[in-house]
Amino acid sequence: MFRTKKLMEIMKKISNTKFSKFLSISSLILGPILIALAVFFLFFGILTKTPTYAPALPGISYGPITLPIIQTIIAIFIAAFIHEFAHGILVYKNNLDLKSWGFFYLGPLIGAFVEPDEKEIEKLNKKEQIKIYSAGAAINIIAGLIFLFLFFFFTYIISMFNLATPYVKILYTLPNTYAYNVIPNNTILYSINGNQILYLNQIGEVLNNTKPGEYVLLNTSAGLFNIELTNKDGKPFIGIVAEQEYNYKVPVIDFIQSLLFWLFVINVGLGIGNMIPIYPLDGGKTMKSILEIFLDKKRSRIVNLSLSIILLALILYNISFIF
Repeated sequence: MFRTKKLMEIMKKISNTKFSKFLSISSLILGPILIALAVFFLFFGILTKTPTYAPALPGISYGPITLPIIQTIIAIFIAAFIHEFAHGILVYKNNLDLKSWGFFYLGPLIGAFVEPDEKEIEKLNKKEQIKIYSAGAAINIIAGLIFLFLFFFFTYIISMFNLATPYVKILYTLPNTYAYNVIPNNTILYSINGNQILYLNQIGEVLNNTKPGEYVLLNTSAGLFNIELTNKDGKPFIGIVAEQEYNYKVPVIDFIQSLLFWLFVINVGLGIGNMIPIYPLDGGKTMKSILEIFLDKKRSRIVNLSLSIILLALILYNISFIF
């Protein structure tokens, strides 16, 4: 970990621009909304037994999804950097000072932090407190949406200039189907019954002309497989889990597209996850300021602490679904 006062002058300059006003208004609006979304996703994950708050560790796999190492490290650094930078901008906008700000290392991960004077923030009115505490999450959501737009725009450019060849990869097969343990994992699917398969939706189009109990011929990179279709809710089902893939003519295109996607995912994930109303997360601090609008400090502290303990227990329970 190291602290620095460099770039703090840039924060001060930005705090006097129209962007800081936009960030201030966005933070006030998005703060309470993100708290509600964070709690909603937590309970949704518990009810569906889905780990909605899994840690974003480079190289770790969650089911069929693996977080790419380099893209994830870059995305985490950028998300953390703009998150803390946004806090700093609104601290300066309220004519307060930062003690310092800096970076920390956790294995291969690089994060950022700001050190405002919490006692000085406590003296501000509740609206300004909410803005400061929510600023990091707000900028993450805004940035995430921008990166999502860039991802789709970049994908459109790739398609328009024919810079990639699409194909479908069979990730794995499902139990209780005739394909289970017959078709190898990570196999490329070329065709079904002679119909070329380049996109995922084409699998459904072919199966629409079949019935459960019939056989389909799969031409794959592992050879030919004659698979009997099982019955899933009255519809024919092969029993494969597949994903859309592309062969890129220029390798760097794949990296850029992947980076844009993970910049979206990490920013939105950090924006929502950091707003879980658990102290000392930003969501917990924001909730504290909201509660103090309606309750005295002693009662709001009790409510906030109780809420933090309950939600922390629920998060640990939610994370347990990973294992």
